[in-house]
Amino acid sequence: MITGSVISIAEGRLTTAQETAESAEARLLSEKIANAIEVSYSGGEGHEIRIEMPSDIRGSHYKVKVNQSGVLVIIRGRCGYSFSYLKSISNYDQDQYEVVMFPKRNYTIRNVKDDHNHHRVIIFEDL
Repeated sequence: MITGSVISIAEGRLTTAQETAESAEARLLSEKIANAIEVSYSGGEGHEIRIEMPSDIRGSHYKVKVNQSGVLVIIRGRCGYSFSYLKSISNYDQDQYEVVMFPKRNYTIRNVKDDHNHHRVIIFEDL
Protein backbone atom coordinates (compact mmCIF):
# COMPACT_ATOMS: atom_id res chain seq x y z
CA MET A 1 0.00 0.00 0.00
CA ILE A 2 2.83 2.40 0.84
CA THR A 3 4.62 1.61 -2.43
CA GLY A 4 1.42 2.30 -4.37
CA SER A 5 1.02 5.66 -2.63
CA VAL A 6 4.63 6.63 -3.33
CA ILE A 7 4.25 5.70 -7.01
CA SER A 8 1.03 7.70 -7.27
CA ILE A 9 2.65 10.76 -5.69
CA ALA A 10 5.70 10.42 -7.95
CA GLU A 11 3.50 10.21 -11.07
CA GLY A 12 1.62 13.33 -9.99
CA ARG A 13 4.84 15.21 -9.43
CA LEU A 14 6.22 14.14 -12.82
CA THR A 15 3.04 15.33 -14.53
CA THR A 16 3.24 18.64 -12.69
CA ALA A 17 6.90 19.02 -13.68
CA GLN A 18 6.04 18.31 -17.35
CA GLU A 19 3.20 20.84 -17.32
CA THR A 20 5.41 23.44 -15.65
CA ALA A 21 8.15 22.91 -18.24
CA GLU A 22 5.60 23.23 -21.09
CA SER A 23 4.19 26.43 -19.58
CA ALA A 24 7.69 27.88 -19.19
CA GLU A 25 8.55 27.10 -22.82
CA ALA A 26 5.23 28.58 -23.97
CA ARG A 27 6.08 31.76 -22.07
CA LEU A 28 9.58 31.83 -23.61
CA LEU A 29 8.08 31.50 -27.09
CA SER A 30 5.61 34.31 -26.40
CA GLU A 31 8.49 36.50 -25.17
CA LYS A 32 10.53 35.71 -28.30
CA ILE A 33 7.67 36.73 -30.59
CA ALA A 34 6.79 39.84 -28.53
CA ASN A 35 10.45 40.89 -28.60
CA ALA A 36 10.60 40.45 -32.38
CA ILE A 37 7.49 42.64 -32.71
CA GLU A 38 9.04 45.34 -30.50
CA VAL A 39 12.35 45.28 -32.37
CA SER A 40 10.73 45.44 -35.81
CA TYR A 41 8.41 48.25 -34.70
CA SER A 42 11.18 50.31 -33.11
CA GLY A 43 13.45 49.69 -36.13
CA GLY A 44 11.24 51.87 -38.31
CA GLU A 45 9.57 51.41 -41.65
CA GLY A 46 10.79 48.37 -43.56
CA HIS A 47 12.54 46.73 -40.60
CA GLU A 48 11.76 43.04 -40.46
CA ILE A 49 12.60 39.96 -38.44
CA ARG A 50 12.11 36.33 -39.41
CA ILE A 51 10.97 33.77 -36.87
CA GLU A 52 11.01 29.99 -37.17
CA MET A 53 8.32 28.38 -35.06
CA PRO A 54 9.19 25.14 -33.25
CA SER A 55 7.35 22.01 -34.38
CA ASP A 56 6.04 21.41 -30.85
CA ILE A 57 6.60 22.30 -27.23
CA ARG A 58 7.91 19.27 -25.38
CA GLY A 59 5.95 17.01 -27.71
CA SER A 60 2.67 18.93 -27.40
CA HIS A 61 0.83 20.89 -30.09
CA TYR A 62 0.40 24.62 -29.49
CA LYS A 63 -1.15 27.69 -31.11
CA VAL A 64 -0.04 31.33 -31.03
CA LYS A 65 -2.40 34.31 -31.23
CA VAL A 66 -1.00 37.80 -31.68
CA ASN A 67 -2.96 41.05 -31.42
CA GLN A 68 -2.23 44.65 -30.51
CA SER A 69 -2.04 43.93 -26.78
CA GLY A 70 0.31 40.94 -26.80
CA VAL A 71 1.22 37.38 -27.69
CA LEU A 72 -0.71 34.38 -26.35
CA VAL A 73 0.64 30.82 -26.63
CA ILE A 74 -1.94 28.13 -25.90
CA ILE A 75 -0.79 24.60 -25.05
CA ARG A 76 -3.08 21.88 -23.67
CA GLY A 77 -5.46 24.38 -22.10
CA ARG A 78 -2.72 26.43 -20.46
CA CYS A 79 -1.37 29.75 -21.68
CA GLY A 80 1.84 31.72 -21.85
CA TYR A 81 1.32 35.44 -22.40
CA SER A 82 3.61 38.36 -23.14
CA PHE A 83 2.35 41.91 -23.14
CA SER A 84 3.18 44.15 -26.07
CA TYR A 85 2.76 47.90 -25.97
CA LEU A 86 -0.23 48.91 -28.07
CA LYS A 87 0.49 48.97 -31.77
CA SER A 88 -1.42 47.93 -34.86
CA ILE A 89 -0.91 44.27 -35.75
CA SER A 90 -2.29 42.59 -38.86
CA ASN A 91 -1.73 39.97 -41.49
CA TYR A 92 -0.19 40.75 -44.87
CA ASP A 93 -3.50 42.04 -46.29
CA GLN A 94 -3.69 44.47 -43.34
CA ASP A 95 -7.33 43.55 -42.72
CA GLN A 96 -7.00 41.33 -39.68
CA TYR A 97 -6.31 42.43 -36.12
CA GLU A 98 -5.44 39.03 -34.70
CA VAL A 99 -2.85 36.86 -36.37
CA VAL A 100 -2.60 33.14 -35.65
CA MET A 101 0.83 31.56 -35.97
CA PHE A 102 1.23 27.80 -36.38
CA PRO A 103 3.95 25.31 -35.42
CA LYS A 104 6.74 24.36 -37.80
CA ARG A 105 6.28 27.41 -40.03
CA ASN A 106 8.40 30.47 -40.69
CA TYR A 107 7.06 34.00 -40.32
CA THR A 108 8.25 37.49 -41.17
CA ILE A 109 7.39 40.34 -38.83
CA ARG A 110 7.68 43.68 -40.67
CA ASN A 111 7.12 47.35 -39.87
CA VAL A 112 5.15 49.10 -42.64
CA LYS A 113 3.18 52.31 -43.04
CA ASP A 114 -0.52 51.98 -43.72
CA ASP A 115 -2.72 54.16 -45.95
CA HIS A 116 -2.99 56.78 -43.20
CA ASN A 117 0.79 57.06 -42.79
CA HIS A 118 0.70 55.20 -39.44
CA HIS A 119 3.13 52.44 -38.59
CA ARG A 120 1.76 48.91 -38.45
CA VAL A 121 3.38 45.57 -37.74
CA ILE A 122 2.40 42.88 -40.21
CA ILE A 123 3.01 39.19 -39.63
CA PHE A 124 2.95 36.84 -42.58
CA GLU A 125 4.01 33.30 -43.30
CA ASP A 126 7.09 32.82 -45.47
CA LEU A 127 6.26 30.55 -48.35
